[in-house]
Amino acid sequence: MVADNSTSPQILRKLGHSEHFSSTRHHLGIYRCVTVSCRHLYPQSSPSLPQGVEISPSFFAALASIVKQQPALRVGITGEDSGNAHFTHIPQFDLRDHVSVQSVPCETAQEYEDKIAEHQGWEHDQKWQDLETRPPWRITILRPTSNNEAILSQLGGQEDVFFAFHHSLMDGTSGRLFHELLLSALAAHQDQDKEIPTELSFPEPASLPEPLEAAVNFTLSFRFVVSILWNHFAPSFLKPKKQPIWSAKPVDFALAFKTRIKPVDISPETLSVLLDACRSHSVTLTALLHSLVLASLAKRLSSSPAESPAFVSGTPINLRPYLTKKPDDKTSGSTTLRCLVSTCDHQFSPKTISALRAPDADINALIWENALQVKKELAAKLALTPRDDITAMLKFVGDWDAFWRGKDGKPRTESWEISNIGVLKSAETANNSPKATRMLFSNGAMVAGPPIGVDVASVAGSKLTVSLSWQDTIVDDELMDQLRSDLRGYADKFSETGSSFV
Repeated sequence: MVADNSTSPQILRKLGHSEHFSSTRHHLGIYRCVTVSCRHLYPQSSPSLPQGVEISPSFFAALASIVKQQPALRVGITGEDSGNAHFTHIPQFDLRDHVSVQSVPCETAQEYEDKIAEHQGWEHDQKWQDLETRPPWRITILRPTSNNEAILSQLGGQEDVFFAFHHSLMDGTSGRLFHELLLSALAAHQDQDKEIPTELSFPEPASLPEPLEAAVNFTLSFRFVVSILWNHFAPSFLKPKKQPIWSAKPVDFALAFKTRIKPVDISPETLSVLLDACRSHSVTLTALLHSLVLASLAKRLSSSPAESPAFVSGTPINLRPYLTKKPDDKTSGSTTLRCLVSTCDHQFSPKTISALRAPDADINALIWENALQVKKELAAKLALTPRDDITAMLKFVGDWDAFWRGKDGKPRTESWEISNIGVLKSAETANNSPKATRMLFSNGAMVAGPPIGVDVASVAGSKLTVSLSWQDTIVDDELMDQLRSDLRGYADKFSETGSSFV
């Protein structure tokens, strides 16, 4: 059933400042969606083992149960091209319009992995259509097929479930939570073998959670506000010259929007060694990854030191721990799918880069030293939150369209971003239901943001996957191949030696 477009949709609440931040990027086509895919492995004896391009009744039953629970999955957006965007009530829609299955022919396991990465990039490149009357999310299921019996046996029983969504609705952590909910619901509905109605009706409007600025008790000091406004609006001749950084090619709205994805899988055994080492050095895995990316780029760009004298990176911060407590309001809970994110910046000075490039550099010691610095910055940021948070300053942007267009042709302010959505918890599932073995998370091309995205996700008891993403032609393919090779090499070397990355 398709929603009735003959009447104007019912208007719900206005988008909050951070939601508007994302809606305007989508309107301009410079950031389109978040994608979190999860690999499901079915027991070979399971009667619900996926076949061909059919979608089982149990999958629709499981999905319907989640949509009914989660307000963000049944709303649209109107006025995205204005400063007055609102969520809309969508009274009815068909789940079949949001779920599709594709067969993936492959002759090797690596060919299948390459096609999974390519499809993850494709998801990012699509703009949402009919936003007022169609919830902006979709599920695409990829299943391997092969004429090679050995490969089919190796890949048999698995499928990759892609969940893509508009960033105004949810954040990456919500993408992980969705997959946890889906796995649990599939286990609960595994015996569903009769076709169920896929047309869902919601006569009453969704009770959306409050916007970020109302959900978190932000406070701003006068000094912080003045410093931010000064940095953005004061004449350049009154401010000290900024430290140049490497940030790939400048922002260019005219370039084709095409996302490239290169995953790096880290085995459970290697991950365990790295986590033990992180604990012994009092750092987090996210901090270590920042340092490893820094070590790689400092080395790979050393032939052009004038173009890469320093770097700046960013870490998105999950604001769920800072929610205002409302025990009687279920929509404020930490398991509700919504967007609750801020950011923390890290600056790596020319002195830090020169140390990494020195002929006699102790790279291993410097990696841990730089990781500890990132960890301290993150700890200081978290200790201060929700005071003096840059997210609370979004309300001062009066014209988002002008804000974004003002970045066109300008250098980027960051070199890379590392976003870690954590661990997908593998709950005990029934014998015939699938279990997760891999999660791939990516932000896609950030046209007006950092040139490189480094997105991290893992499955409890299984592998961790680092996704490298970038806009095609903004970063050289060779550099991204080198970064991928270095990250894999650092991890493998440390797993072998227990003490050395190089």
